[in-house]
Amino acid sequence: MAKKTGFQHQRLLDIKSMALNIKSVALRMSEDKQRHQAGQLAKVQNRKKEHISSEPAEGDRILNIRDLQTEAWYTEQLNEDLQEQVKLTSQAKEATSKSRRAVEASSREKRTLEKLKERRDEAARRQLSRDEQKALDEVASRQNSRVGGRP
Repeated sequence: MAKKTGFQHQRLLDIKSMALNIKSVALRMSEDKQRHQAGQLAKVQNRKKEHISSEPAEGDRILNIRDLQTEAWYTEQLNEDLQEQVKLTSQAKEATSKSRRAVEASSREKRTLEKLKERRDEAARRQLSRDEQKALDEVASRQNSRVGGRP
């Protein structure tokens, strides 16, 4: 049985390449989600800032109990929205970090296989070259022995 030479794990390298591509797409999606959540957080922060900094009009300075309750409820709702959005933004950031680590690990694995492939292919080329040179030397030796054996 003939011995295989060169890189024998091309399918594994192909699978690692596909896995890296999938993980890269997941990372981009995670980054998009993180940007979206950060944008939502900024919107909630701006709404709260506007609400807190707004002063009643000159004629509305005297507020009744119902208006004060409504203002307090709205402020509390903004605080809850803000807390929820901070939580969602933090989760999106963590998911992005996790995806980034997965892409980096997958990329290292793929680079390792590519280096192994290069080394194995180079070793196979050197061996093939040695084998070809050996065969040429044998042919030349036979020709020299025939020529040398004739009177």
